Amino acid sequence: MATSYAILVYLLLHVTFFTTTRTAAATTKPRRLVTQLLHRDSLLHNPNNTIAARAERFLNSSITRFIYLSEKMNSETRLDDDIQPSLFLGRKAPLFYVTFSVGQPPVPQLAVMDTGSDLIWVNCNPICKNCGPIFYPSKSSTFAKMPCNRTLCINCSPTDECNYNVTYVKGTNSKGIIATERFTFETLDEGRIVINNVVFGCGINNGEFIDKSTGIFGLSISKRDIFSIVKLLGSKFSYCVGNIVDHEYKFNRLVLGGAVIEGYSTPLEIANGLYYLTLEGISIGEKRLEIDSEIFKRTSSNNGVFIDSGTTYTWLTPTAYQAVRREIEGLCKGLLTRLPYPWAPDGYLCYFGKVSRDVEGLPAMTFHFADGADLVLDIYGMFLQVQAQVFCLAILPSDDRKSLIGMIAQQNYNVAYDLGISRLYLQRIDCELLGD
Repeated sequence: MATSYAILVYLLLHVTFFTTTRTAAATTKPRRLVTQLLHRDSLLHNPNNTIAARAERFLNSSITRFIYLSEKMNSETRLDDDIQPSLFLGRKAPLFYVTFSVGQPPVPQLAVMDTGSDLIWVNCNPICKNCGPIFYPSKSSTFAKMPCNRTLCINCSPTDECNYNVTYVKGTNSKGIIATERFTFETLDEGRIVINNVVFGCGINNGEFIDKSTGIFGLSISKRDIFSIVKLLGSKFSYCVGNIVDHEYKFNRLVLGGAVIEGYSTPLEIANGLYYLTLEGISIGEKRLEIDSEIFKRTSSNNGVFIDSGTTYTWLTPTAYQAVRREIEGLCKGLLTRLPYPWAPDGYLCYFGKVSRDVEGLPAMTFHFADGADLVLDIYGMFLQVQAQVFCLAILPSDDRKSLIGMIAQQNYNVAYDLGISRLYLQRIDCELLGD
C-alpha cells in the first residue's frame, strides 16, 4: 500500500490570555469542560446506511487515514514536499464531532474530533456550498487577526496576515489566516463556558467538507504546544465512547481541563503531533502470543505504535498481525466458515455468522502496554459485523513497523491524556457511569 502526499503545516499560533465564564459568574479557569461527542450517524440520517455500507465506509476511511498518519510521521522532514495523494479521504469518514460556537455573536460549529491534528480551524468561506454554518469574521466583535510581526509567524501574506496551510489528503485541506476568537461550549456539567482569545484557523479555502462538518477540532500538540487548546485548558483531556456502531448512544463525551484521570497508566510520547505508546505484547485469553516486543518500539520517525481518535480499525505490524490471525484461526477452526470479502484488502479475515452469536465464547484479546496498563478487547472490540451474516476481524496488517490503536479497540474505555506528565490512562467503563 503506497501513497505520497503533502503535509504542509504552517501553524502560527499565539495566545495572549484567556478567561472563562459561566452563564451566572466568571472564574479564572473551568474546573473541567465536559461536552457530548456526537456520532456521525446520529446527525446524518441515511436510509441507505446499511450494515454493509457502514462497514465499507469504516474500512475505506481507516485505510486512507492510516496512510495519511503514516506520512505525518515524517512531516518534520517533508514540510516542503508538494506531492498529491493517490487516495482521498471520502466524505463519510469522521466518527465523532465536537460542538461549540465561535465569535460574538456565537456561530455554531460542528468540528471533527482529531487527536492527529494540533490545529482547530473552522470554515470562513462565504461561498462554500453544502456547508454547515459559516463563520463571518467581519460580523464578530471579538475576532482578531494574528499580526505578522509575531516571531512565530513564518508565513506572512502581502496584506500582513499570518497564514496557515494544512493539507490532509486530496480534497481535504484548509488554507486561511491565524486569528484569535471567543469559543463558547455548552457543557454537560457547568452550563455555558466561554473561553476568550483561543487561537484558531479561519479557513478561506477548505477543499471538500466532510458531511456536515465545519472544521477540525485538533487535540494534538506540536513544538508549538503552548498554543494548543489542550495546553490552554490544563494539559489534560479524555474521551469515552461506547459501541461505535450504536449511533443512539448518548454518553459519548470529551472532557477538556479537569479530565477524569483514572485507571492504569502508560508512558506517552508525542512526536509530529501523534501520540505514541509502548506496546510490549499481545495476549488472547491466557496465552501470550510469541511476538518480539522489539517490533513495536519506536526507533525512528517512521515506526512505532500510536493511538488515534479518527481511525476505526486497529493496525498491527505484519509479524504481530500474523500471530494474532493464526491464533484466532486456530480458535475458530471447525466452528466457523471462512469467507472472502470482495472489497477488502488482502489479509482481511472474515467469517460467516454474527458476532453476538457465533464468537460469544471467544477469549478476549489484550494489548499489554508499558508499566502494566492493559487494553482489553472483547468480541466487539475484536470483530465488526460487515453484513447481516458476515463479520470480520477489526484489525488490519500494516506494510511495515507501524501499528495504530483504532477506535473499535477503544470502545467502552475512558482514554485520558495527561500531557503534563506524559501519561495515558486506560479505564474500562460504561461511559454513562462517568457522570457529568
